[in-house]
Amino acid sequence: MYNKQLPFFLISISAILGLTLPVLIQDGMFMDGMLYTCVSKNLANGIGSFWFPVFSKYGFGGLQTFHEHPPLIFGIQAIFFKLLGNGMYTERIYVLVTLFTTCYLIVLIWKYINKSSNSAQLGWLPLILWISIPVCFWSFTNNMHENTMGIFVLTSLLLYLRSVKENSFLFLFFSAIFIFLATFSKGIPGFFPVAAPFIYWLCFKKINVKQLIFQSFILLLVPVLIYALLLCFDEAKESLTNYFIKRVLHRIGENPTVESHFYILGRIFIELLPPIGITSILFFMFRKKIDLQNETKRLALFFTLIGFAGVVPLALTMVQKGFYFIPSLPFFAIGFALFISEPLTVWSQKVLNSKAKNGITIFSVLLFSAVIIISVSNIGKKSRDAEMINDVQEFGKVIPEFSAVSISDHRWNDWPLQCYLIRYHNISIDPQHPDNEFRIIDKNAEDNTVLNYNKVELPTLQFDLYKKKN
Repeated sequence: MYNKQLPFFLISISAILGLTLPVLIQDGMFMDGMLYTCVSKNLANGIGSFWFPVFSKYGFGGLQTFHEHPPLIFGIQAIFFKLLGNGMYTERIYVLVTLFTTCYLIVLIWKYINKSSNSAQLGWLPLILWISIPVCFWSFTNNMHENTMGIFVLTSLLLYLRSVKENSFLFLFFSAIFIFLATFSKGIPGFFPVAAPFIYWLCFKKINVKQLIFQSFILLLVPVLIYALLLCFDEAKESLTNYFIKRVLHRIGENPTVESHFYILGRIFIELLPPIGITSILFFMFRKKIDLQNETKRLALFFTLIGFAGVVPLALTMVQKGFYFIPSLPFFAIGFALFISEPLTVWSQKVLNSKAKNGITIFSVLLFSAVIIISVSNIGKKSRDAEMINDVQEFGKVIPEFSAVSISDHRWNDWPLQCYLIRYHNISIDPQHPDNEFRIIDKNAEDNTVLNYNKVELPTLQFDLYKKKN
């Protein structure tokens, strides 16, 4: 089906890889992504358990075990560490798997909703619009949980559409299962596909109110029943209680990240400017040829509203970050793509049936090759925290694995430093004992806590290492 559009698919794949792989292949990662990596690596190496994963031997967030999120993604990523080892590229391979799985699902949904149209072959269009969103490609360079949650959300929506069109309770049931998996990945935000029946009824009027209520009930009931079953087991109950009571409610009540409930709405508008811009330009270029069928308009509205269903509920709390709405972005991309798919289908077919096909094909191959070459050239480089990573690697040559080190008080919340120490050398920072054998302080800092220590001479750039005198 897609062979005729292969050059355009190759261009879209090149864009996706070009915006992610050159960064992903380098050392250095956003704190949250590195934090998740550490927990998953520990789990794979027998440190902690599925229900009680561990970041550091000194705990996290006031708890001995790690409960910032439900445990599913840690368990999945731990499998990659089991299979591939503890090398730097394990989490990066995992990210690439989530990236291409997401791409596949976007194309699969596009093909399904356009199966009676020539636009079905245009699966590369929503991919281009999706990856053009800055926070989207940023997320896939930093191992964010939303990457995996998005896979479950996309699968749930695809299964829901099939349940409606094919009148299948089985597809509806499995759609609900994937909603559970989404929530078991990132918590309450994973429930937003429950809104699909209402939005479908609103846009298409192909189901009646009774069907709307039944479908919504099943999509909500199945995850709730699964959680009810899990709570019958002591370990699961304690783990999920720690997550929801001690972490989620605590963050909502005491750790706001924004000053306005409307922050997330402004942020989504800014992030969507690239696909809105691309869509607007193409719409203007082909405006005389655009004659949207009523069904296409309804589909575009449906997917756009599904996207907003994943954003608007985030405004209910003051704990908001731009990457929280990553799972909703494919739906915006599909919705926007539907507005311009008809004329772009005609245009792409015309181009690929003309002499320009060879030029497009050569360009796509050259572009893909350039992306791979640039990416490979970045092997061994660091995308961020270069000085810190250098120092951590030097410390690992001296400090024994699984050791605890002391640190200056003001550095206790330096989470990137903690993450890199644990990720690469299983070294934990001890906040309780200032007199461990090794102590890390800022480079050339005046610090009277090292009077009983000798400085270890290392080619460090940001920190100095001291070892207690014999």
